[in-house]
Amino acid sequence: MQQPLHSRCELMKISENSAEELPVPAEQGASGWPVPPQPVAPWWHTAIVIAVILGVSVVSSTQAKASALAQHHLQHYAFTMAWEIALGVLTWWGIRMRRVPLRQLLGERRTGVRAWFTDFGVALIFWVMASVVLAAISSVLRVLHLLQAQKAVFAIAPQTGWEVLVWVALSTTAGIVEEFVFRGYLLQQFASINGKLPVREKSMGGGGSLWLGVLMSSLLFGAAHGYEGLGAMIAIGAFGAMFCLLAIQRKSLRAGMMAHAWYDSLTGIALAIAKHMRVI
Repeated sequence: MQQPLHSRCELMKISENSAEELPVPAEQGASGWPVPPQPVAPWWHTAIVIAVILGVSVVSSTQAKASALAQHHLQHYAFTMAWEIALGVLTWWGIRMRRVPLRQLLGERRTGVRAWFTDFGVALIFWVMASVVLAAISSVLRVLHLLQAQKAVFAIAPQTGWEVLVWVALSTTAGIVEEFVFRGYLLQQFASINGKLPVREKSMGGGGSLWLGVLMSSLLFGAAHGYEGLGAMIAIGAFGAMFCLLAIQRKSLRAGMMAHAWYDSLTGIALAIAKHMRVI
């Protein structure tokens, strides 16, 4: 028995309205990544995450004495690794409350060896280009007398073989967690402010709020490194913006995690070699 025409039209309108209100699954909404259809976590949770990041940065900046950091490297690395993991768990708790799948923050799923090698190659090219840009920014900051010798960074650099191994483990942890927090959670949380835009506009880049997400996550990334000084915080903020652009271009965090992990790893190893050769 067929329904009257007006009843079928009403059902179609209800279905269309319901479809517009439903959140877009991560796999289906990949074309608009990283702009989610709604905030990925409660805003009060975001406030806690930001307060924790800034609080730890302030504490570390007040305690960043080279004489203290030069001792007990392994304990310092272990404590920092525990802090990174705790920050990752805190962030995961926020998206868990909203029942946002982890894949929404991580981006497109690309399986297979070829996909991994592609991301590896992209990360390598990005690392080279970003290093050049970062060196140029650092040179300008030195001319402006905003960037001083990084005594705190030199002090925490590894010296022994065991310290190098733990440093690489710490760098890998930092690469994964910090990309997840800053280029996943914070970038998407602030980009979600335009969640009411039509789907077509989101797929074209998400409007101004996407760039608000880039700006806010990058500023917070720089502010998180208070122990390195003001000039370094500015440079690291710019570095964070480059990682945001990489994530947006790849629609995934994987290449950024790779580049972040080996950038930190190679920086520590290079400083360890320089110390061994008494260059610094």
